[in-house]
Amino acid sequence: MQIARGQRLKLADLGLDGQPFSIALTLADGGLVVDSACFGLDAARKLSDERYMTFFNQPASPCGAVKLASGGRFDFDLARLPATIESLTVTLAIDGAGTMSKLGNCIATLSRGGTSAATYAFDGGQFSAERAVMLLELYHKDGQWRLNAVSQGFNGGLDALVTHFGGSVADKPSAPQAAPPSAPPPSPPPAPPSRVSLSKITLDKRGDQISLEKRGSGKGHGRIECNLNWTSGGAPAKKRLLGGLFGGGRSSGIDLDLGCLFELSDGRKSVVQALGNCFGDFNRAPFINLAGDDRTGASTSGEFLYINGDHLAEIKRICVFAFIYEGVANWAQADGVVTVTVPGHPVIEVRLDGHQPSKNMCAIAMLENHNGELRVTKLAEYFAGHPDLDRHYGWGMRWTEGSK
Repeated sequence: MQIARGQRLKLADLGLDGQPFSIALTLADGGLVVDSACFGLDAARKLSDERYMTFFNQPASPCGAVKLASGGRFDFDLARLPATIESLTVTLAIDGAGTMSKLGNCIATLSRGGTSAATYAFDGGQFSAERAVMLLELYHKDGQWRLNAVSQGFNGGLDALVTHFGGSVADKPSAPQAAPPSAPPPSPPPAPPSRVSLSKITLDKRGDQISLEKRGSGKGHGRIECNLNWTSGGAPAKKRLLGGLFGGGRSSGIDLDLGCLFELSDGRKSVVQALGNCFGDFNRAPFINLAGDDRTGASTSGEFLYINGDHLAEIKRICVFAFIYEGVANWAQADGVVTVTVPGHPVIEVRLDGHQPSKNMCAIAMLENHNGELRVTKLAEYFAGHPDLDRHYGWGMRWTEGSK
């Protein structure tokens, strides 16, 4: 079923009532960096509980009814929502310069169990100078959940959307000013209201790095997640980096893999990758696990590397890479993006730029244990294969041909 702009219909008419379903956003972003979010609103259409804003820094609602998966897909289980949440608004916002008018042909696909129930097509021609869009609304009326294809432009960015829905944005911390010595001790200030942190760290240039200290009451950094995505850079649709990379999609037989070299503190070195079925182990050395191998590009969530940050003391360094197992590399068209998510910290974004199309392997980022802190450095270096990458970063391993 094709949904038109402004159309309202019952989820029951789409076969999506009473069961979990998804909304996947396929964006031809025209070079824009676009963030998706979902606002859980009360009867007054306000964000009365900021934990119900689901976005890159808060990828799930407290009840688990709304989850943001990789690639801008939202998974919904409306039966788990508290009664105070009357509507959910899915939004898009530009991170950086540009306007929504640059969007190409985009599609929102509603599906359940992998089967499409409806699609909503939209493009930049619907907008002008807006930097955000209220795209779709799910709302509760007369005992039923319904859908409204809003597509309403919004002049501000994500921070303005938060304010519009009644939330507040966390300020960047500033140095406190000391009181004069003669002044009496001030009364304790009231507890500030909760605020939404929209912080995201982008490592722009090769060699840019950031160090993250442990936060929270745990013994380490928790589960560190590395995820790799790509956009078509202006093609009619957005595709996964792990499937359909070179125009032909699944039918072309292209297979792009995510992996890493690792060196442990005791000197042991090896690789985690699908090639050779070296998937690693999260709970035992090397404390790194590759979550499956998507050979077709059919997975909507892509491939992930999970690193057990509670055992960072046993890890010296990790070189995260992607390589073309089959096919001819076209990194410029892929416009790859890697996100590194560390609990308690803003999402770290690394773009695969500085392309070298003759090389089929890209070293993405180096993660290092630096006196208990996690140091992340952008690499964006391209190589002809594993041995070249190994020599460049001094791993010193012996390589033989492998298959999977």
